[in-house]
Amino acid sequence: MNVLDPRADFVLKRISGRESNKNVLLAFLNRISPEAGEPSLTEIILMNSYTIKQDSLDKHSIFDVYAKTSRTKLINIEMQLFIKYDRD
Repeated sequence: MNVLDPRADFVLKRISGRESNKNVLLAFLNRISPEAGEPSLTEIILMNSYTIKQDSLDKHSIFDVYAKTSRTKLINIEMQLFIKYDRD
């Protein structure tokens, strides 16, 4: 059985960036919140993950998952993989 790697951007977005799976994202954020010194969350609002350029010099960005807390704090969830190559 082949299983998709949840560390891949598109898989992360499908798992936690959908309204139907918002509880998965909320559970994940509440698991890491204490380590980040943040209070637990009771609700999140998924946002458009595509940024709108304010100026022609701005960079266009696409977040993996972009959310807002009930207290209007913005959360950008990005999957970052570090590949370490062992060299002799």
